[in-house]
Parts: sequence; C-alpha cells; structure tokens
Amino acid sequence: MRAPELRLPPLWRTTAFRLTSLYGVILVVGLAALLALIYLQTATLMSKRVDQAIEAGIVRLRQADAEALPNRVRQAVFDDVRQMNYYGLFSAEGVWITGNIERWPQGVQVDKPAVDVYRGRDGPDVRMRAVRLPWGEQLVVGRDISQLAGVRSILLQAMLISGGLILVLGLSAGVILSVPSLRRVAEIQSASRRITHGDMAVRLPVSDRRDELDMLAGTVNAMVDEIERLLADAKNVGDTLAHDLRTPLTRLRALLYRTQEETPADDGRRAMIEQALSQTDILLSRFQALLRIAEIERQARRAGFQTVDLAELLTEIAELYEPLAEEAGLDLRLTAPKGVPTKIEADPELLFEAISNLVDNAIKFTPAGGVVRLGLCAGPAVEVVDSGSGIPEAERELALNRFHRGANAANKPGSGLGLAIVAAISRLHGFDLELADAAPGLRVTLRPIETVSDEHGFIFATEPFHSGSA
Repeated sequence: MRAPELRLPPLWRTTAFRLTSLYGVILVVGLAALLALIYLQTATLMSKRVDQAIEAGIVRLRQADAEALPNRVRQAVFDDVRQMNYYGLFSAEGVWITGNIERWPQGVQVDKPAVDVYRGRDGPDVRMRAVRLPWGEQLVVGRDISQLAGVRSILLQAMLISGGLILVLGLSAGVILSVPSLRRVAEIQSASRRITHGDMAVRLPVSDRRDELDMLAGTVNAMVDEIERLLADAKNVGDTLAHDLRTPLTRLRALLYRTQEETPADDGRRAMIEQALSQTDILLSRFQALLRIAEIERQARRAGFQTVDLAELLTEIAELYEPLAEEAGLDLRLTAPKGVPTKIEADPELLFEAISNLVDNAIKFTPAGGVVRLGLCAGPAVEVVDSGSGIPEAERELALNRFHRGANAANKPGSGLGLAIVAAISRLHGFDLELADAAPGLRVTLRPIETVSDEHGFIFATEPFHSGSA
C-alpha cells in the first residue's frame, strides 16, 4: 500500500490548521481593534488640542477693537512661521477683509463648534471655527490637521502590513503544525484498515507525545487486544470441538459402515443405517470444513505466495468443473478478455480452492438450462457469475459467515461453510470479496485490494468483504 499523499483539502480539515487559522484571524481582528482604538484616542486628543489652540487664537484676536483687528489678523499670519494656523476676517455680509483665508470655508457655520474642512488639492486639511464679533464682522480661525491624516495613514499601513504578516505566518504555522498530525492520522488510518482486513496483530502507532491521538490510539489498541482475545477464544472452542469430535465421528462412521455391510439387503434396518451413514458424512464434511478454515487462518501470511497466472488457473478450474456443469444441464463459459493482466501474487493452492468453491456454489444454485460464467476482468480480478436465484442484498454479508444458509439454500446440500472458506482465503491474501446482483443470479468478484484516493486526498485500500450492487 502506498504512503498517504498530503494535499490541501485534508489540511483545511485538521484541527491544528483550523485552530491556528482561527487564532490568526482573532489576532488580526484584535490588532485592528487595538490600532483603531489608538487612532481614536490619538485623534480625539489631537482634536482637543487643536480646538484649544483655535479658541486661544479667537480669544487673543477678540481683545482687539474694530480698528486694530485687521492689523492683528495680518500680524498673526505673519508670525505663524510654521504656517499651521489660518485666519480670515470677513464682513457681516461675508466679504473678505484680510487674512490667509480668502473664501468662506464650506461647511463652517458662525458660532458653532469647530469642524474639519478637507481642502484636497487646494491645501492641507484644516479644522476651523467661525465667530461673530460684537460689531458684526465675522472671524474665522483654523489650524492645520494634516498630522491627523498622517497618523491615520501610518496606523492603516501598520494594520495592513502586520495583519498580512500575521495571516501568512498563521497559515504557514497551520500547515507546519497540520502536516505531522495528518501523517499520524494517515498512519493510524493505514493500521486501522489492516486490522479491518483481518490482521489482528497490528496496533495503532503511539508516539512519545502522549497527546489526544495517542490517548485514542491507546484506547483502540486495548479494544483490539480484547477483541483478539475473544476471537481467539471463540475460534479455539470451535476448532477444539471440530478436532475432538472428528475422531469419534470417524469411528461412528466406520461402525455404521460395517453394520451396513453386515446387514442383509432385504433387511428394513439397512435403509435406516444408510440414512445414519449419510448424516454422519455430512457432519464429518462440516467439521472438516471448520478445520480447513482454522488451518487457513493459522497460516503465516504470504508464506506460500508466488506468481500465479490467473488465466491458466481459471482454465484448469473450468476443465475440472465442465463435466459437472454438463451433468447439471448448465453452460459453463470461460472468458478472458485480451489486454487484461493475468499475473498476481498469491498462494496457488488456496486460490484454486477459493475459486473452485465459488464455481461449485454457482453450479449448485443455478437451475438447468442456466449459464455459469467464469472469467477475468480489469484489475486483474476473477468473476464468477451465475443465472440462478442469487442472494438477497440483506443476506450478502451474512452469507460470508460460518454455517449461514439462506432461504434459497434450504433444499440444497451443503453446510454453509463454502463462502466462509472463500472469505478466509480472501482475508489471508488481502483480497476484496464482493457479492453483487447479476440480474438474475449472483456475481462474485475476487480482486486484489487496490490502492485508491478519496475526495479528501487520503490514500487507502478499498475495504474487504463489501457486498452490494456493483
């Protein structure tokens, strides 16, 4: 199985990436709020100081009489070396008299609080206030507030630059923190699927960090330990019973056979002995199948594996079962499309046994005049398709269990262990065993598990023993 590939969609789904991104967004919002608060506090303080300077200028100029006021205004303009202050003296009708404000500023009302006048290309931004003098003239005093615009620009740039850096660093940190977690999740996923495939010796990896993934892996490992113990106990009981009962049943069969041979043909008890002998043979075949399943499950994984040519194997099986199919009035067809790979790694004897069981079942459950098709398909995979009664979808998972016999198998000989043996061989090989509807009949597909990628970018093996429509 290939190592998992890391792609962007899974990163978005990791807790580390989401939390890091969320913290980055919160930090940017907090920084913006902080800079906005600093700006508001600074702007408010500067506005108060500007208003105080404007009021001080108005008070100084109001102290002059009507004749001296124009000279005082001109003198104030001359004394303003930094050119931060603005003065304008207008008649009661709004006609300019003197000062460096030659037109009545838009938005400024007499005897109202100071307002900001944004002059754009005509000059710097100015905060102004107008008052009416006792003799009817109007005095406008203003102060340059370009510093406020500079502060606003500085704070805005700081917010954009720092916010952008925080977002970039946050996303980068999210990726850096998420990749190790995603790799660990992929390792846990790989181990979990191996356990699902029947390898109960595998355990989820646990690191030295003792984080939440390690706690979860520890809990799952303890659960798998207990499941393995219970499965071993159940298997041991069944295997022990099958092994212990095989000897007395064999002796019983031998005794019945001798009794049958010694009983005259015209004796009415001979038919009863023959029936007992037939039932004993059924019991022996079931115990033999149970022991065969236990034997397969105890084998060392891949111990007898070698390169197997599926085309040659299927040809051999078809030749073996062709007489049986003809006797049952069936058409056994072997198909092998050109261009389909035929070589796989498998235990040839076990694979022969698994496919033979599938063909035997297909012949058994297909009525006379039907068709049984044995063939290769892309993968490579082996398909056994019949035109019989099939297996209802609700029973397909159960059909792989030991001793299960469906409603359509009530009048058929067998012990309900054929598909269980096939399932055991599939588990040993890591194959995917799929039961599907052939409309009519049953389609059984046996294929090596393929490595595929899901929509989130994880690489994993398809789950074994999936039953359902193709």
